[in-house]
Amino acid sequence: MASPPSRSKAVLPQPETLVLERIEKQESHFRIFVSTRQSALCPVCAHESTSRHSGYSRRLADLPWQGCSVQLWLSVHKYRCQQKECPRRVFCQRVPGVAQVYARRTERLAVVVGAVGYVAGGLPGERLLRRLAISISDDSIRRQVVRNAAPGPAEQEPVRRVGIDDWAWRKHQNYGTIFVDLDRHKVIDLLPDRAADSVAAWLTEHPSVEIVARDRSGLYADGAATGAPQALQVADRFHLMLNLSAAIERVLEERSRELLLPAVAEPSVPTPASPPPVAKLSVEQERKQQRRQRRLDRYEQAAELHKRGVSKLAISRQLSLGVKTVRRWLRADQFPGRQPPTGRRQKVVSG
Repeated sequence: MASPPSRSKAVLPQPETLVLERIEKQESHFRIFVSTRQSALCPVCAHESTSRHSGYSRRLADLPWQGCSVQLWLSVHKYRCQQKECPRRVFCQRVPGVAQVYARRTERLAVVVGAVGYVAGGLPGERLLRRLAISISDDSIRRQVVRNAAPGPAEQEPVRRVGIDDWAWRKHQNYGTIFVDLDRHKVIDLLPDRAADSVAAWLTEHPSVEIVARDRSGLYADGAATGAPQALQVADRFHLMLNLSAAIERVLEERSRELLLPAVAEPSVPTPASPPPVAKLSVEQERKQQRRQRRLDRYEQAAELHKRGVSKLAISRQLSLGVKTVRRWLRADQFPGRQPPTGRRQKVVSG
């Protein structure tokens, strides 16, 4: 009786052209050894060759399997081109549908990495993919996003509605500019800097732009006005909501003292003739006063440095504070003391 067909080839990216040899389980990953059985075509003259020159092995990262990373060990060969007119004498065997030339990961894994990088970004995408057993750096994720953003021959369509925003090479240090085609919902270009001249130059090369969606920064406004004066500039919904929430938060922080309810007046108690002895503070109360005094000193230092013209980022580095904390302190008119707790939260009881 014949044995049932093996289902192990279902894990391969191209099971019709790849031959599964064996699978090895290591401590943290799988190794899948495969070879190819497709014909060798010269990439220059496209003629088939049967003259084998040598062989080598390519190690490709593939999609994870059962929570473990997968390495695809692909055995391919080099061939001699037998056409006398062809300038290529020796060429490597191509594996279309499996991996690109000089690639270190399969095409299906590259698609997943590009999608995660497009949605999450560099470092967040790296952390997310690491949880999915895909080890890759944030720089590789950004490069894959750039490769996916490059338009192909069939995608050379005029851009009519474009979204412009900045993105961080390194937060608070270096920033670039991203262009998104709002009709196709796809990244079309990335600039290495955030400048009005580069944005204007890019828009000049794309005269078909009719609408420019941007944030409320004057930098992109000047670049759009110079490079695409015919385009209508609008603020996108994300930045409108972001600016609205930031404005409400700023107003509430400035009026935080006025939002406190007045204390309930207690009935007057007749004062004794002699003042009562001053109670000694407990250890915890002394620690609270010391912590408050340290925060007050830092607040006064931050206010003094701000008056001298020091930037918020420099103040945060000098005083070892977060940038958001420095920004919140400088917005308030007085020292923002910590609010007392309003009460214990009640637990939700499921029915």
